[in-house]
Amino acid sequence: MANVLWTSHFVRVSVANMLLFVSLYMLYPVLPVVMASRLSVPITHTGLLYLVSMLGMLFIGPFYNYLIDECKRKNIFRWAFVAMIATIAGYALVSSLTELLLLCFFQGVAFGLTTTSGITLAIDVTHASERNSGNVIFSGATRLGMILGIALGVSLFGLYGFDLLLYISIGIGALGVLMLSGVYVPFRAPLVTKICSYDRFLLPRALLPAFNLALIAFVPGMLLPVLLHSPVRVWVGEVSVPFFAVAAVGFLLMILLLKFIFRGALKMWLQIVLGLILMIVAITFMSQVILPQITELLLAAILFGLSLGMIAPQFLNMFVKLSQHCQRGTANTTHLLAWEIGITAGIATACWMDVSARPEIFYQIGVISTAVALVFFVLVTYPYFKRKKVRSREL
Repeated sequence: MANVLWTSHFVRVSVANMLLFVSLYMLYPVLPVVMASRLSVPITHTGLLYLVSMLGMLFIGPFYNYLIDECKRKNIFRWAFVAMIATIAGYALVSSLTELLLLCFFQGVAFGLTTTSGITLAIDVTHASERNSGNVIFSGATRLGMILGIALGVSLFGLYGFDLLLYISIGIGALGVLMLSGVYVPFRAPLVTKICSYDRFLLPRALLPAFNLALIAFVPGMLLPVLLHSPVRVWVGEVSVPFFAVAAVGFLLMILLLKFIFRGALKMWLQIVLGLILMIVAITFMSQVILPQITELLLAAILFGLSLGMIAPQFLNMFVKLSQHCQRGTANTTHLLAWEIGITAGIATACWMDVSARPEIFYQIGVISTAVALVFFVLVTYPYFKRKKVRSREL
């Protein structure tokens, strides 16, 4: 059945989605700092840009279902993707904080439409018998795009500055749009839908796990600007490797281990618990580093990636199991929305607290937040999930 899943159409949509996240996440660690310098405003102000972008996603969210059913999904994905690339190019032109925040709002609208239509498109081009596996793979491509984007952005910014970083981000986004050419989407008869609804936007049954996931995502979001400004670097020989590049290796390693070695031997709850424990250990190693030490930093980065590789897929599994028939797309969007809320809240918090002041505080907050997320999962989220789940099959 593997060939039923790995069609050229599914691969193209998944790669396009990964490039979407690479293009955007390249800018996440550096944008508040660069914009604060260019606009001569405090970083506490430019840190708001992520929250405003999230407002854009929440604003357009109730209209997702209507737009995706009324218009061709491939066209929505393509043109919303193009609009998002245009907003990225706009960062080179903004001259005031007001212009920046307006640009970020429209970027949030375009990004929300792109991600939701992409999720729906991936489901449409996947055979019905393989949609559970397709969900996991598509979400994994999303997460990989995030990590690779962050690693690439930090590296290019350090070597070549913001302008070239911006051009490369636009180029990667354009490549993502080109990947959609040749994708065949089966005809779907249009449905009569309300203009505003929760469909394809928010799964009410998953709000509790969504809060838990946002609390977890808050931690890597908060650490993004911290790792950019602190002396933490991972050295391999004479080469300085971005922390999140090594984390990406750990993430991929865990995905492969779960797929080919453990093969479902670890239960969902155990994977999430172990992942959160690994995250706490990784942050503890990071907080103890005063001078660059290869062993501790390599271990911290790999453990951090391993933890994300365990946590993210199983939360998606949980969201899908809480969904009713034909709500896979809504479950995926809610999962992504919760992650984006956590990431943006974390970055905004780090900027508001001024990352250059005392970096060690952020590691302490990271450990506390992860520990709270772990306790909340064990005592609240998982018992709720066991009572409310609709599906029983593992993804």
